Amino acid sequence: MEKNQPYKQDKVFDNILETEEFNVYTKIDDLPLDENPTYLEEGINGICTGGSALFNVFGNKRRIVPNDLVVIFPFQLAAVTEISDDFSMTFLKVSKNLFMDTISGVCIPTLDFFFYMRKNFSTPLCNEECQRFIHFCHILIYRINLPRNLFRRESIMQLLRVFYWDIYVAYKRNPKAAELVKYTRKEKLLFDFFCLVIEFHTVSRDVAFYAQKMCVSAKHLTMVITDMSGRSAKDWIIEYSILEIKALLRDSDLEIKEVASRTNFQSNSVMTRFFREHTGMTPSDYRERIFIQIDGS
Repeated sequence: MEKNQPYKQDKVFDNILETEEFNVYTKIDDLPLDENPTYLEEGINGICTGGSALFNVFGNKRRIVPNDLVVIFPFQLAAVTEISDDFSMTFLKVSKNLFMDTISGVCIPTLDFFFYMRKNFSTPLCNEECQRFIHFCHILIYRINLPRNLFRRESIMQLLRVFYWDIYVAYKRNPKAAELVKYTRKEKLLFDFFCLVIEFHTVSRDVAFYAQKMCVSAKHLTMVITDMSGRSAKDWIIEYSILEIKALLRDSDLEIKEVASRTNFQSNSVMTRFFREHTGMTPSDYRERIFIQIDGS
């Protein structure tokens, strides 16, 4: 098929169950981007189906046009400008928690890979490849709308692993990939910190714990993380802890006290105070709200 002929989507995605971690979109208003550079809380994976827009990831600018595949990981400083009136995309938004759980099953995340993707976040596709991506979205939507007791999150994660595996293989096959990767000491510190938090957030919520593992002072670590991400090291540790608690609370077979034990809290009451302080609700309230949403969907 001709590569320069834009793929026309013949079906609109609607009636999609809302989830906290993942969804498929066609409305540009749902893009977590605007003209102001922002550190992304979610990853973006999608194809342009019309018009054009200028995407910027850490200063790397690409004009996105029809049939371009866009893959931007969470944690990236990104913005979009010069959006044409007819710009359209079909895209996935993947939470950072789901993203890290997914990609850890594909490969060991490396700093080189993440920095390579900063510069290579768009790729032109042919019509057949675009059609496969749309079909992939339909499969994901089917899984999104499954009842929660049918391992919905796990099935979505396995499908996303296939997608990210293809991205990783393309990176490994690029003989010039190493030449495209450049990063500063601060950026490496930020990456190493996130990797440690992902691995140890259920072990310790103390900044000093991570600073010691990175052979820097807690003050220096906090300063660098705040400067590079716009949020403090403590904030990130708390966020991952909350995400872990929420993920466990979605399992109705787990008692609250077991959730507290798995996330390394001294007691159920200590975890409840921590969760309420940072979410405004108790673990029981959160679980009840989730199940009400599921029953009503």
